Amino acid sequence: MTHLTPAQAAERILKLREEINHQRYLVHVLDQSDLSEAALDSLKHELSQIEQEYPELITADSPSQRVAGTPLPGFVKVEHQSRMLSLNDVFTFEELADWEKRIVGLVGEETLRQSGYYAEIKLDGFAISLIYQDGALVQAATRGDGFVGEDVTQNARTIESIPLTLKVMGESSYVQQALRGRFEVRGEVYIAKRDFEALNAAQREAGLPEFANPRNLGAGSMRQLDAKLTAARKLSFFAYAVVGEFGQLQHSEEHELARALGLPVEPNSKHCKTIAEVEVFMAQWEEARKELPYGTDGAVVNVEDRELFSQLGVVGKAPRGAVAFKFPAEQGITIVRDIELRAGRTGAITPTAVMDPVRLAGSTVSRATLHNADEITRKDVRIGDTVVVQKAGDIIPEVVRVIESLRPEGAVPFVYPEELDGVPVIRREGEAAHYLATPTRDVLKRQIEHFASRGAMDIDGLGEQVAAKLVDAHLVHDVADIYGLTLENVLGIEGYAEISARNLIAAIENSKARPFTRLLIGLGVRHIGVETANTLALALGERLGAQGVVGSAALVQIMPVLREMRDEDFAALPDIGPIVAASLSSWVQDGDDQQIVDELISFGMQAPLKIQEVGEGVLGGKTFVLTGTLATLGREEAGEMIRAAGGKISTSVSKETDYVVAGEKAGSKLTKAEQLGVAVIGEEELKALLGQ
Repeated sequence: MTHLTPAQAAERILKLREEINHQRYLVHVLDQSDLSEAALDSLKHELSQIEQEYPELITADSPSQRVAGTPLPGFVKVEHQSRMLSLNDVFTFEELADWEKRIVGLVGEETLRQSGYYAEIKLDGFAISLIYQDGALVQAATRGDGFVGEDVTQNARTIESIPLTLKVMGESSYVQQALRGRFEVRGEVYIAKRDFEALNAAQREAGLPEFANPRNLGAGSMRQLDAKLTAARKLSFFAYAVVGEFGQLQHSEEHELARALGLPVEPNSKHCKTIAEVEVFMAQWEEARKELPYGTDGAVVNVEDRELFSQLGVVGKAPRGAVAFKFPAEQGITIVRDIELRAGRTGAITPTAVMDPVRLAGSTVSRATLHNADEITRKDVRIGDTVVVQKAGDIIPEVVRVIESLRPEGAVPFVYPEELDGVPVIRREGEAAHYLATPTRDVLKRQIEHFASRGAMDIDGLGEQVAAKLVDAHLVHDVADIYGLTLENVLGIEGYAEISARNLIAAIENSKARPFTRLLIGLGVRHIGVETANTLALALGERLGAQGVVGSAALVQIMPVLREMRDEDFAALPDIGPIVAASLSSWVQDGDDQQIVDELISFGMQAPLKIQEVGEGVLGGKTFVLTGTLATLGREEAGEMIRAAGGKISTSVSKETDYVVAGEKAGSKLTKAEQLGVAVIGEEELKALLGQ
């Protein structure tokens, strides 16, 4: 907490007491509330801290003096036999209804009505895959990137609720068939609440720091190299799916089969005929979950009919036929100390609230997104404001609202500057974001670096430092200029000799053969990722085929076809919505953007049509968390390099984290990584992973 003078403390205490008493009135008199319990607890905690620092300010009527009532009650890689998918999240009943509408649009209302749904409590744990051969456990693996996980068989064998040998424990017509041959069970590893409490009690007795939360501890325990440590953590397991065809027609029958084989299954799942019944189920468990002996962050809603589920297919990394309905996000209270503006490689300016550290969902955060100027104005966020912040899962925290009664005197509305780093700031018609009117040198350097990165054009040797030198030497003014570089140009750059210069020129020349999808990503077309690039490439291939173009079409053949497409053409493609369609349409009609493409063609860019695999790159499928200050890389630059190489950036250390990249003044994320046994690396090790 930021130190306060006696006068500031007295003023803050008065405001806190007024707000807490107001909330008490809303809850206990009017049976209403506009703050979550967690947020209200944050206010009370702050009041208590200030009063501890200034005990002379404590009064008999302070909320802190109210008497409390009775308490309420280095692994081997494993390739999955079928992809372990993730789930898309929904947070409201409206979003759940929208999900249903999308399914109805694909299969029809009557078909979906006949199927109904299967709602099951979603454990806040760690997904694993179990392989049984003739009834015996032979392998356990983590989810990994969905295609390839890590072998954790020895650790799984220490979990008493996972049968080492399956036996018929109930009646099911599918049991005997499942006991013969090879099949897979998928489920969740977790730590029961009482076991977690016992582990933390032992930590306290030993004078060691407590574990942050059961989910992270369970994930870290499953990834321990020493199985004895895993055994000491008292992990538990619930099965949620059986992969294989044994005659089961419904998802609920997979649960029935798992139970009959002696596998533990979460007992509160329910078949729901309609989405309205699902809502009743969710409303019931939002409160009742507190009485469960294990943690849950929501429920999985599945299309019950397995054939229909399969027919609906997959979008990206998630099935269309299931979603995870998340219970309300954890909230907290903190104070905004500053609002920072930063331009990314597209020139878009992102506002971020810099806050007093606050603990949310098991991690400490000190920054939260403010999205754009409209959001800042709508929420009226000002420097010095006390705000409610929330975090759902691993996404970046956001400011929910301001508590205006706690606003300090003199706090003024935030206004976007007319210039940033000496460059005019503009806002394009119809867009929420502000942009730099012209790219600065720093922005251009990021664009060049991104274009040349492994996830894009993969130009070996053209990393951050070389990109900076090229821009500073005025040799490149856009990405097309890279292909106009000569040996003499490169030899004029500090640090280059004959051999290294020739190697760079050769790498640039070789990149002309990268597939069209990689070029599209390298050019930074807004909202375009690997999945959308692949979808567009398939559509272009069909159009070119219809025109008689056979084989891998080059960029000079692709662009005329692409430039004929408009919003409605893009929107008609699978899984492309109106925002992405508008972005593509805008790009193909933008004179400056297309001039760069024409320049690339004139330099001999081939960019043939070829489908790029999701996660392609040296870091494909790996999840990174950045913490602290890196010596030479900015956090954003490091993140872009990781993403370009196929990796994923997370804002908190969790069960999916592969590496924590720690710099100077690394904080709670480093501590959590050490507790979980997650690999911690520095900037140089990151560059080594990137091949630099």
